[in-house]
Amino acid sequence: MITERLVAMANQIALGVPDRRHVSEQVAVHLRSFWAPSMIDELAAYAPAHEGELQPEVLAALAVLRPQEVSHG
Repeated sequence: MITERLVAMANQIALGVPDRRHVSEQVAVHLRSFWAPSMIDELAAYAPAHEGELQPEVLAALAVLRPQEVSHG
């Protein structure tokens, strides 16, 4: 999948979470539940060099899902 599309989708998921206190957790749950592992891998590989393109909650979710690829913090 085109990485830019994954970025847009992940950001849209983060912005759509109604409970703003738990956005990163809900993003992680959504990605784990509905995205193919290869999609998460692609986004996690892209994230470190393009952090400014991703919502902070997406970065936090990726750090939980793929800690070896994404250092956030």
